[in-house]
Amino acid sequence: MRVVVVGAGFAGMAAACRLAGDGHSVAVLEAAPRLGGRAASFERNGRRLDCGQHVLLRACGAAQGFLERIGASDAVRFQESLAIPILLDGRRSVLRSWPLPGITHLLPALLGYQRLSGRERLAAARAGLALWISRSSREEAFAEWLARRRQTEKTIRLLWDPIVIATLNAHVEAVSLRAARQVFRDAFFVPHGADMGLFTVPLGDVFDAARRYLEARDSRVEVDAHVERVLARDGRALGVRRADGREGTGDAVIVAVPPDALAGLTAEIPEVRHIVGAAQLLEWAPIVNVHLTFDRKVLDDAFAIGIDSPIQAIFARSSTNESQTLVLSESSASEWIDRPDEDVVETLTKALRDLLPAARDAALLDSLVLRHRKATFVPAPGSGALRPKSRTPISSLYIAGDWTASGWPSTIESAVLSGVYAAAALESDAAACCLPAAESDAATLAETDITAEGAEER
Repeated sequence: MRVVVVGAGFAGMAAACRLAGDGHSVAVLEAAPRLGGRAASFERNGRRLDCGQHVLLRACGAAQGFLERIGASDAVRFQESLAIPILLDGRRSVLRSWPLPGITHLLPALLGYQRLSGRERLAAARAGLALWISRSSREEAFAEWLARRRQTEKTIRLLWDPIVIATLNAHVEAVSLRAARQVFRDAFFVPHGADMGLFTVPLGDVFDAARRYLEARDSRVEVDAHVERVLARDGRALGVRRADGREGTGDAVIVAVPPDALAGLTAEIPEVRHIVGAAQLLEWAPIVNVHLTFDRKVLDDAFAIGIDSPIQAIFARSSTNESQTLVLSESSASEWIDRPDEDVVETLTKALRDLLPAARDAALLDSLVLRHRKATFVPAPGSGALRPKSRTPISSLYIAGDWTASGWPSTIESAVLSGVYAAAALESDAAACCLPAAESDAATLAETDITAEGAEER
């Protein structure tokens, strides 16, 4: 089959690589001058920098499968076990996972968290157990659930909220119980599930590897390829029309772009208007990343978390004998997104010096503020109903993106899963239409990244 994929972020490239690996000819069209979407890299002062700071958890199996497929497994390095450096009032401590079964692997770290009273720690442990065993389908805010579990304001501020902000890019009062429960159950409550994986190369290198994978398999990737419309007739997608008027045909089309862009591409296809309109109702949250270069090494850890500080997370990006560059990643960054660069740098540099004694006498050599106004969607109560599945009412038209019904919040894992689900749905539909039943079943089960059963459920 010939497949057109619109969008070259993780979702589009995961779909394209899955299809190319299965022998299909794929054309990936990306409007931007570089690959990666929100996870792209760019050049500055001779260095390749990521547009945003991204991490993986060990629970992100689909993302790891994608990296393995394109020969880039070494692009991410995981901790041997979960260890989170905590910075508070100029002091450093580490919350560690212990070699204990199930949810109990976090219990020693929680009971040793001295910022909470003994009563608060025990109450938090009981809430964690309740979250683990809960089967509630109520559409409520996580904050409401925590309040019923007698979690104090301090416990929420110092424990629950930092985890939720880091993983869901929103505060506990904004996210649903369902979304929070999924993150804790699939990652933090599973031994090694939340082990941190940091990228060892710019994400642009990962997308370059994906491009090479595609080009070696009779497929191609184009940047600066502005698609204007998805073409459809008689209930079937036929290809795309570019902004310059050229048309590209294919046996199927996968669109892997944000909802607003999808609305423009499908404006002439009334059959998908309702699902696109619903997706446009998703709320989005910003992230601000601040690169600070000092004249010496000020952070020994690969990353650290700030507690009770304007700074949420710090990542060490590069170090030499003469300098070190840190990235301060501010999630749920409404308070930062519109402030002038100078104000952001000054405020966060002061906060950093409060957290890191080694930074107090260090000279700031360079700074860079990167803003992402719509970084991730907010998994608010009821948002699941707004996230569409891969298939659309139009035959041969599929959609992908971290905002679709992947089963994960807005992450690299969600993006990759969505691309794999779209590719699997396309292959399953093609097999059902064109192959005898027995052969169709075999083709449907010939999965590499995930099981076909899982893809069909999505």
